[in-house]
Amino acid sequence: MRTVIVAIVLTACTGGSRGPEASHAAPASFPGYASATPISSPRVFAPGAVSTADPEFAITFAPDGMTAYFDRANADRSKLAIVSSSFANGAWQPAVALPFSTGEFRDVDPFVAGDRLYFSSNRPRPGSAATDFDTWYVVRTGASWSEPVHVDGAPSGPGNQVCVSIARDGTLYFQSDATGGGDIYRAPRSGDTYPTAALLEGISTPASESNPAISPDGTLLVFVSDREGGVGGSDLHASRLRDGAWSPAQNLGAGINSPLADFAPAFSPDGKYLFFTSERPGIVPAPASGRPPGDIYQIDVAALGLSP
Repeated sequence: MRTVIVAIVLTACTGGSRGPEASHAAPASFPGYASATPISSPRVFAPGAVSTADPEFAITFAPDGMTAYFDRANADRSKLAIVSSSFANGAWQPAVALPFSTGEFRDVDPFVAGDRLYFSSNRPRPGSAATDFDTWYVVRTGASWSEPVHVDGAPSGPGNQVCVSIARDGTLYFQSDATGGGDIYRAPRSGDTYPTAALLEGISTPASESNPAISPDGTLLVFVSDREGGVGGSDLHASRLRDGAWSPAQNLGAGINSPLADFAPAFSPDGKYLFFTSERPGIVPAPASGRPPGDIYQIDVAALGLSP
């Protein structure tokens, strides 16, 4: 089942640049993703603007919570591009294309850290014709975006590196299939680089672990696994960092997971909400055959039933 999770990720699941240390800055205004009432069970996020009849997955937000970036694919997922939606006049607006992600390459898993937008892409890296997935970023200055910059070091090592997630202290988590399946790695920041990474102790098993999402404070990890006893083929799991060690992973259960694929978790900048993609019937009914498109869902982190 390890290859199943990897396939889901790679077809579905980051003045001068301030860099990752500015990740998840406290919103300056009431963020567009916030809810006036608790969200105690998963609900479709921004139907018609973010979640549509097309496949959408892997959402992230600008630090003020007023712009969402996410992946949108065509029906057969042959084209994967990052798009954005802005919150204006009390509603999320229809998504627009970003200039650096045109569908020429497979750009996935955006993650905002300060004025950088990290993402994974199979575009050729400098000096190489390789087409595996590496980590890249673009810098936003006003309404303009820089050209994509390749991230050297651990987040672009052998094999495919996807699903970058960065804690407020700059520590980066990502998924790699360098060992043949899905594994989660932790890369400490050194200056403006991530030269080394280590397999996440206490999380890795013979099953697949993928799609890491780290909370802004670095203490809660939500990820995807196909471990036995789950609700569906790929389920969301969670682990807490306590006294320097990760707690035994907990399946988030049938109240969160579905019999279909649930993946691409992400935290809101303030850490209050968990977003994820699910292929359960949402905007459109379940198809008679073939893969469902998937929508983006939202729930309060407090409603996950996790121990502090």
